[in-house]
Amino acid sequence: MLETRPVIRVKNLINQMTLDEKINYLSGTGFVDGEKIGETKALPHLGIPAVKMTDATSGSKLTEDHILFPAFVCLAATFNPELSALYGRAVAEQCKADGYRVLLGPGVNMYRVPHCGRNFEYLGEDPYLACNMLVPYIKSVQEMGVIATVKHFVANNSEHYRKVSNSVVSERALHEIYYPVFKAAVQEANVKAVMTSYNLVNGEWVGQNKHLITNILRNEWGFDGLVMSDWWSIYNPEKAIKSGLDLEMPSARVFGKKWIKSLLAEGIISEAWINQRLINILKPFCETGLLDEKHPDPLLRKNWPEHARIAIETARQGIVLLKNQDDILPISIDSTKKLAIIGKNAVETSASGGGAGGFDPGEKLVTYLDAIINIASKNNIDVTYCEVPYYNIANVDTVLIFLTILEHEFMDRPFDLSDKQKKLIRQTANSNPNTVVVLSLGSGAEMASWIDEVKGLVYNWYPGTYGAQALAEILFGEINPSGKLPFSIEHRESDTHYYGNYLPEGTELPREIQRWYHGSPIFDIHYREGIFTGYRWYDTKNIQPLFPFGFGLSYSSFKIDNLKLSSGTIVGDEKLTIRCNVQNTTDVDGAEVVQLYIQDIKSSESRPKKELKGFKRVSLKAHETKQVEMTVDKNDLSFWSEVHRSWQVEDGSFNVLVGTSSANIYLKESFDYFKQNIPKEL
Repeated sequence: MLETRPVIRVKNLINQMTLDEKINYLSGTGFVDGEKIGETKALPHLGIPAVKMTDATSGSKLTEDHILFPAFVCLAATFNPELSALYGRAVAEQCKADGYRVLLGPGVNMYRVPHCGRNFEYLGEDPYLACNMLVPYIKSVQEMGVIATVKHFVANNSEHYRKVSNSVVSERALHEIYYPVFKAAVQEANVKAVMTSYNLVNGEWVGQNKHLITNILRNEWGFDGLVMSDWWSIYNPEKAIKSGLDLEMPSARVFGKKWIKSLLAEGIISEAWINQRLINILKPFCETGLLDEKHPDPLLRKNWPEHARIAIETARQGIVLLKNQDDILPISIDSTKKLAIIGKNAVETSASGGGAGGFDPGEKLVTYLDAIINIASKNNIDVTYCEVPYYNIANVDTVLIFLTILEHEFMDRPFDLSDKQKKLIRQTANSNPNTVVVLSLGSGAEMASWIDEVKGLVYNWYPGTYGAQALAEILFGEINPSGKLPFSIEHRESDTHYYGNYLPEGTELPREIQRWYHGSPIFDIHYREGIFTGYRWYDTKNIQPLFPFGFGLSYSSFKIDNLKLSSGTIVGDEKLTIRCNVQNTTDVDGAEVVQLYIQDIKSSESRPKKELKGFKRVSLKAHETKQVEMTVDKNDLSFWSEVHRSWQVEDGSFNVLVGTSSANIYLKESFDYFKQNIPKEL
């Protein structure tokens, strides 16, 4: 294979380095809280600048006067890849304006349990949705000359004592559920950096796991970019460097001169091996212009107003209306005179979860109370706020309760709201039946015990700097809600696949921020459910979730009909085109997400009853009808076989299922697939 120009250039630079310079370049320059998250070393005499890194997926934490975008899970709830591209470009411009050319995101670990403190940073439970939302984000980031770092590779699906948690997971579950989003980042988006996770997988820390880094990421998927450790997450110099890891962050603890030179002296590694690590680091820098351009680009600040617009639009499309009894929403401007706002989160708005993926929204933060008063005051609606309902609220027209749960990196949180929060809901609803709960979360929570007592429920995620404006617009009907849940929400934990498969028995999850490291022994998390996560579990077990994957209400109603397939049979690499009509049957403009699931009618191995393999977000004027078109091919029909240790697609019949959530399927048609020729008897 011919070497590319960047590789030739990088090799020339490496040939000019001393051995000590090469070893030094295998680690960063350190971490300074609030000032420096990560940075590579500079080699000025070779024209290699220091490359600054910043957290994280929903913005640039270290950029001055930054904008915090709605949580990544809110973006997933839009089911809108085009918006994901705009979001990614805006985040990259925020980074580049102040010279941060490596974005330590996006985070793409799959939603396995609602407890995970970083679910708000991720894209939900379904790998197909996650892949299709991720790829345009990464492409947009890197088109701006900022390196995206997809993380945390892999199976880091809980944060509780993550440095000593061992994810015990099958190869099939890895290939079908936990690998696909990383694979799509590599093969479809050409991501230039990957960050390994803190946890162990099947008995070895990922940052020093040769099977994962070399066999899977590099050899199987063809990744030729930078693999960096998460901060302080590797322990064995020999294992780490032989695994294929390139860069230790934030500084040298394992990749220090003493250890590396010892490995060289013993013949365990060679200088050529070190050179390959340097190629993997410097080639992406070269390809992205980092070795030639001035890194800060302050002129990009002129785009801040456009970034604010994208942030608000993300919230508009991602906020999910889960309950709307008696059409309590939108709040009637004509008949509403008094509105009560309850809950500290209305004024101390939690704009983000915590940790690397969460940060200060800045002085421009729009609180929920600010946004609601802004619209209410224009319509002569009196708004009263109190932290708890200590005054008579029986006579107000509508009551809005704003609640959140602490979600933070390096901790998992309880599934339930606190007793105090549940008491507040019941006390309020008993005083005034026209009660709506607004939850700011990145995961599911227990709601079955109180949801029948309220008329409305809105999942608002974490809104970032400006997202509260979108919520107010939805509450008053200026915007029609159209977000869809990117994960299932259970009635109770005992209904779920993770019940008994999560943390050691007796583990108590906190409601307050935990310390970085607890000194606990290694413990196993058994992924006994295999591929049957989320809606796949509920379908297989015939359990009805409280709210299914893909669900979300609108102020409009829609009809889906006229399902047609391009053929009743496809062979080999042929594609099947699926068309249907979607109609807005009301007088209110709105948007619906048409979802396509595939069902394998008969398989040699166990499979979910259906899997998402297509979706289209469709905006419709009042009474408008549009045709939706989606395609599937053999990859959408395949499963990963542990018997064959490869992806398999079998001859047979499949169903196309079309609906508006995993539990709301309205149309079904079947087709046959054959790997080669159609049997003569057909």
